[in-house]
Amino acid sequence: MDATTTRRPGSETRAEILRVALEQFTERGYEGTSIRDISAALGITKSSLYYHFTNKEAIVRALLDGRRNEIDDLIAWVDAQDAGPDLLRRTALRWVESTGRERVQGMRFAHANRPIMQKLAGEGSDRRSWFDAVVDRVLPDTAPRADRLRAQMAFDTVSAALFAAQGSDASDDEVLEAARAATIMLTATGHEDGRS
Repeated sequence: MDATTTRRPGSETRAEILRVALEQFTERGYEGTSIRDISAALGITKSSLYYHFTNKEAIVRALLDGRRNEIDDLIAWVDAQDAGPDLLRRTALRWVESTGRERVQGMRFAHANRPIMQKLAGEGSDRRSWFDAVVDRVLPDTAPRADRLRAQMAFDTVSAALFAAQGSDASDDEVLEAARAATIMLTATGHEDGRS
């Protein structure tokens, strides 16, 4: 039975659209991918796709909402932890170690498609401000600016490793290994006495 005759619950169809769209955007670029390309890769009609998303930008917004939910989950986890000198390290490593294939693919998309990411950042989808909320929870207000910068960098190690690996044949596992090592280095010293 082909995908056009298989009925899936709406949430499954939506999730599959997001997964396939991210693959298409990453391979072809945002501008190089059409709704027709996405629907063809899914084996559904364009009207079926439009039922879930009004346009490509709505798909990217939904992908960003998924990332925002991951940050919210991390914040909830931090809020449930006891303050301590290792809170920054535990939190940053939790973020890196929770990075799966889809998040890596999303970061590759973000690196390769700066214009749409900058447009959405101007509309409140700024990933940097999301991590500021995490850093505010793991460092006291009195932490020196250099410590805050290092903490922000610790949450950006996967993105930095992906950027460094561009043009190489580094695997996702190697990228994540490098990100984990960088996270450990960035959280090894400094003012890490937990929340204020």
